[in-house]
Amino acid sequence: MTVIRVVTFNTLFGGHDDFGLGAGDRWRGQIEFLKGLEADILALQECNFWDLLGNRRMYQTLNALELGSAYLAYANETTSGHRFHSVIMLSRRVRLAAQGADRDRYHHVMGWANLILPGLEGPLEFRNLHLDPFDPRNRAREVSPLGVLAAPGRRSLAVGDVNTIGLEYPEPDWKRLPAHAANGHLRLPREDQVSDRDATELLARAGFKDASHPFNQEMAATAAFGDGDVPRRQDLILMSPALGPALIGYEVHLEPVNKGLSDHGAVSADFDLSRVA
Repeated sequence: MTVIRVVTFNTLFGGHDDFGLGAGDRWRGQIEFLKGLEADILALQECNFWDLLGNRRMYQTLNALELGSAYLAYANETTSGHRFHSVIMLSRRVRLAAQGADRDRYHHVMGWANLILPGLEGPLEFRNLHLDPFDPRNRAREVSPLGVLAAPGRRSLAVGDVNTIGLEYPEPDWKRLPAHAANGHLRLPREDQVSDRDATELLARAGFKDASHPFNQEMAATAAFGDGDVPRRQDLILMSPALGPALIGYEVHLEPVNKGLSDHGAVSADFDLSRVA
């Protein structure tokens, strides 16, 4: 069986209330939901406090999902004291060739892994993104080194919460947001007051393809469903051209939003690796 499933999901403070310090009712609901998706590669963001007591919450999640391995990318501390860790979890069908994290270049952190997959010769290069929510200029800097992953012959995926709008998503009505919240989404004041999409445009120009496009899901919102926010598509699965022929499925899952488990939906993509030359 050479079909693998990739899933990305922002857990909203690790599935716990009180910014990650409180009750874990949402976490338990997330486990039930994510288990049903049967991911081979699971990218999670906002895993706050999952590092404490020897990554205890991360391993609780790993074992509850019955997956094979997990890696926590330790995040920088924000100005409010949060550490929005990210986690990559793998099924027992996926083996590791290498893994690590980059905090120096990122507002939060970028976790990465080189993966050995059934039916694929050579590694799949995987990046779990959680880009800067406040500074459009920094988001462009964060993704700039990733362009090389779209070079001819390289099999790579860049997935996660990019905190900017995916290409071809219609322009939201930003007037619904107060100025302090809108500034993280708009171009600089001297430019047109429209969405900043520099990060996604840079990745597209480098050659990355959005897995939503072949399935006409470019306009499906994935995030920002909280009160007073503006729904938008910012949870993305981007693939290098060499991996494109393997894509056979894509779906936005809004069950976490509908059940109050997160302000993000999950996004999944299926790849048949036997289709990769």
